[in-house]
Amino acid sequence: MEITLEATSREKTGSGESRRLRSSGLIPAVMYGLGTEPQSLLLNSREFNNALKTEAGSNVILNVNVGKDSFPALAREIQRHAYKDEIVHVDLVRIDLSQTVEADVQVNFIGTPLGVKEEGGVVQTVNNTISITALPTNIPSSLDVDISPLNIGDNVTATDIQLPEGVVLASEDDDSILVTITIPRAAIEEEEVVDEELEGEEGEEEAGEGDEESEDDSDDAEPAEESGE
Repeated sequence: MEITLEATSREKTGSGESRRLRSSGLIPAVMYGLGTEPQSLLLNSREFNNALKTEAGSNVILNVNVGKDSFPALAREIQRHAYKDEIVHVDLVRIDLSQTVEADVQVNFIGTPLGVKEEGGVVQTVNNTISITALPTNIPSSLDVDISPLNIGDNVTATDIQLPEGVVLASEDDDSILVTITIPRAAIEEEEVVDEELEGEEGEEEAGEGDEESEDDSDDAEPAEESGE
């Protein structure tokens, strides 16, 4: 999916100027890539946020119009305010639609695992994105993976994901875990307490046996001979 954005060159810089621009509905941005010098720009906040709401999300192809020129680009870093619902800065990278690029794609985990339904396990999400390489027009909006067959101890790695034609992992040997089915923490803690109690009981039994052996040894001991006068 492609969206056209109107941008203007940014002349002034500084944190104070950036705050003023954001309050007026503009987002400071920088565009670079394809061997060009970085270019400071201003984007319309409403238009950019609407672009991110499309099916492609942050991987939407942006046709950035600057004056009479138009540059295809991708949003590569979106900086958000610490506590306000506000974008404070955007890094755009220029792209060639005929050349592959790297992108992070969201992974959706579908279904309820057997390990949850039948074994009382829990789903632990380690990472819900993978890095892929594809032509800009082939970047999937998201990827679905069925986790319903998973039992406790099973997991899904990046290499387990079925990728569309023309899409490959950015790293061929990426075996990073995305999701795993684990035993609930409460069950682990309860098992640890039981193990500690059993160990304590065994220690008491061993101590008791040791006391009995000592008593037996004292009974078997021969009395010392009386010294003659």
